Amino acid sequence: MLKQHLILAAVAAVAAFAAVWAGAPPSTVLLVVFLLGCPLMMLMMMRSMGGHDGDTQHDHQDEDHKRAGRS
Repeated sequence: MLKQHLILAAVAAVAAFAAVWAGAPPSTVLLVVFLLGCPLMMLMMMRSMGGHDGDTQHDHQDEDHKRAGRS
């Protein structure tokens, strides 16, 4: 998954350089990069955390069932 993120970052960097080369003010390009980058990073972080929540919850339920059976 790290390779996929590096590819996306490289595409974003090339797009930003192309926008500056085409005549867009660097401050505007930087602002757009930050405004789009923040939510995209949040989505990537939430997606990577999503698979772990169900596993830990399931493990706790199994432990509760085992304890109930032993008592």
